[in-house]
Amino acid sequence: MVRQAQYQTNCNLKIIDFRLITIFFMFSTSCIWHEEGNNTLKTPKKIPTRYINELNSAISKNQDTIFYLKKPFSGYIFDLFANSDTAFVVGYYNGLLEGITRKWYPNKQLMEERLYINNRKEGVHKGWWANGKPKFIFEVSNDEYTGFYKEWFSNGQMARWFHYKNGQEEGSEKMWWDNGKIRANYVIISGEKFGLSGQKLCVNKNLKEELK
Repeated sequence: MVRQAQYQTNCNLKIIDFRLITIFFMFSTSCIWHEEGNNTLKTPKKIPTRYINELNSAISKNQDTIFYLKKPFSGYIFDLFANSDTAFVVGYYNGLLEGITRKWYPNKQLMEERLYINNRKEGVHKGWWANGKPKFIFEVSNDEYTGFYKEWFSNGQMARWFHYKNGQEEGSEKMWWDNGKIRANYVIISGEKFGLSGQKLCVNKNLKEELK
């Protein structure tokens, strides 16, 4: 009888452990999924290996379309610093932004890296300060913020950590001053804001009661 009770206890503990592990896995996976976003990866068009300096007089622009010799341009437009180092390389397809664009600082540090598909921002965009520290990283789909958005000050201190859905703020949103002190901390749920925003009062998102 004692053995049976002990056996039953061990089984119950294993069931509890299994449930805890399952819950933890589900929670962790949902956090990672939310952080990394759930956008379908889009593939840019293949851009011809053709490089034209932006100072070329045959280049013209009409609204968002780039022309070369009066025809929509497909290829790469670049610019150089005075010392001949590359300042930027931008891809175009039929006159519209396409593929990965990169810009650099004069010290050869990469400034930003962005992806465009059919003239619209897509994927993960990244930026850096001239000292090499991260400046921003965000997810975007069809020119709209989606997923996470992070910004840093030049000293490496995080400035903003936001979350978006279909171009609108959704979820946990945080901002800091450059000295590391919290500037804003709130949550957006279906368009409603709960929490600390600037010097506003803090609101409990569950009870929606003003905290004194």
